[in-house]
Amino acid sequence: MWRIGFVLAAIGVVCILSYSQIAYPDTLIVATPGDLETLDPAWAYDTASNAAIFNIYETLVFYDGESVDRFIPLLATSWTVSWNDLVYTFTIRKGVKFHEGGDLTPEDVVYSLQRALIQDRAGGPIWMMLDPIFGVSSIEELAEKLGSDEAVYEALQRAIQAQGNQVIITLDHPYGPFIQILAGTWASIVDKEWVIAHGGWDGSANWRKYHDPAAEDSELFDKANGTGPFALEQWVPGVQISFTRNENYWRDPARLQKVVIQIVPAWSTRLAMFQAGAADIIDVPRQYVAQMDALVAQGQARMMGPFPSTTCQSGFFNFHVAEESPFMPYLGGEPEPDLLADIHLRRAINYALDIDTYIQLWWLGEAWQLPGVIPAGRLGYDPNLPKYTYDLEKAEQELRLAWGGQLWKQGFRLTITYNQGNAARNVVAQMLKRTLESFNQKRQAEGLRGMFVIEVQELPWPSYLKYMDAGQLPLFFFSWLEDFAHPDDWVKPYMHHTGAFAMIQHFDTVKNVEFTPVYATWLSSKTYDNLQALFDELIDLATREMDFAKADLLYKELNRLSHDYAINVAHIQLLFRHYDQPWVHGWYFNPAFPGDYFYALWKG
Repeated sequence: MWRIGFVLAAIGVVCILSYSQIAYPDTLIVATPGDLETLDPAWAYDTASNAAIFNIYETLVFYDGESVDRFIPLLATSWTVSWNDLVYTFTIRKGVKFHEGGDLTPEDVVYSLQRALIQDRAGGPIWMMLDPIFGVSSIEELAEKLGSDEAVYEALQRAIQAQGNQVIITLDHPYGPFIQILAGTWASIVDKEWVIAHGGWDGSANWRKYHDPAAEDSELFDKANGTGPFALEQWVPGVQISFTRNENYWRDPARLQKVVIQIVPAWSTRLAMFQAGAADIIDVPRQYVAQMDALVAQGQARMMGPFPSTTCQSGFFNFHVAEESPFMPYLGGEPEPDLLADIHLRRAINYALDIDTYIQLWWLGEAWQLPGVIPAGRLGYDPNLPKYTYDLEKAEQELRLAWGGQLWKQGFRLTITYNQGNAARNVVAQMLKRTLESFNQKRQAEGLRGMFVIEVQELPWPSYLKYMDAGQLPLFFFSWLEDFAHPDDWVKPYMHHTGAFAMIQHFDTVKNVEFTPVYATWLSSKTYDNLQALFDELIDLATREMDFAKADLLYKELNRLSHDYAINVAHIQLLFRHYDQPWVHGWYFNPAFPGDYFYALWKG
């Protein structure tokens, strides 16, 4: 049945449908360019995966409408916080069933959170819970601190426990955004007995073999059993994922009977599907907004926005590329894994990007450049911090300084990667390629033979993520959707050694780093063994600082350092547009959502 609709869309049939003619009136069809990576909520840390998990599983609390910092009960009916902000007590909702028929219990909640903590896969989301609960960045760090796996297990039992119909979580230190963290998909509640029956952690002290699995090694990689409004029907990687309505949902059942997310990399095919009525919601790259706006003007589509989002797109420099990488950089004719550890090269790349033109032409002015990793509207953001501007003279100066002058003389080869179907990332990569390779003319006039060679390579989304997580991409582009409304959710993934991006950028490659505070002037000047050690210490200080004004200055210090060391390129904060068919109703914007919340939607 779906194949027929796809063929009609592919040949470009255009029709305008009345409600009585709506294709599949009880089924929502979403066309998107990228596939998910996993269905395990404790493993997933990409929007494609979380967009699916978000509709299958539920958490203790949920966002209140469009707010990112107000919450309503979901699987918890209520909660209290102790006077010292360390003990959170949740009363668990009764009468809730998992899709496979199991009853929700407080033990399921305890198991779900403990399972996430012990899984703690490298580059994953669980750092957000480990820090407030145990004061560590990884479960390995906790094991080292406590001395044994058994001690870790005992600590888990003390920190998260069930008492009657309540679940009690005790923190290591007060942490303001903790409720926000529990609203994320990584804190989804699973059925303990069902997961164990499918080969998952049995809840004992023998947790080590369940720690840091590869995506496909998780027992929940391609299966799901939640309490949410939709149940998994089928996931065919690279093709589609489909959901059916949970008829036994504890709230009123969803209005939609079925949802299908189709993986459609080509924009022309997505557009044809939309025009034929074979897709209800589509992903629209910015260069094609005019085509959609024409449909909006004709009443054949609806646009919502642009909304100020908490999504940023960035280019990430890998200071030490893994030796087995097929994208190994070269200095002259020799492989050089540390090519981008040179600050002059990173600064040159920043100066070589005409970022204002990029924002105006590609994003239609609906984005703005950020000076450091922290976005506007968050503690630590300083609008007066300088930004890298398009400056060919400065770019050349930095290129001549890079690698002690050897890079200019010998040339270099660098691969810039982006995910398949993401035209925006292709554009910025191509802009950098043109500008950097343009210096070859001047170098040849000086009698230099080695070339500046920039290769731009598109990779399928799952492959892109695997190469990235393995530290094999020298310069790659990615977007970051804020997990919770706090600067920690920017400095930790972008700068901390356990962060989703920082851990594969290898900041420790830069040695003997001198630090003199500019904002946090009560700190002493100091020499650190490496750049990562500096970042980690300041992040730890900022996270635990209870004085609001001092915390602001510490985050400003981190933001300044991210700029001064040029750890990113093309770091921009985006506005968001949503396009759907006129017959789709109920959609609303919450910048914390990883995707569409299908429970709120209907067609008519």
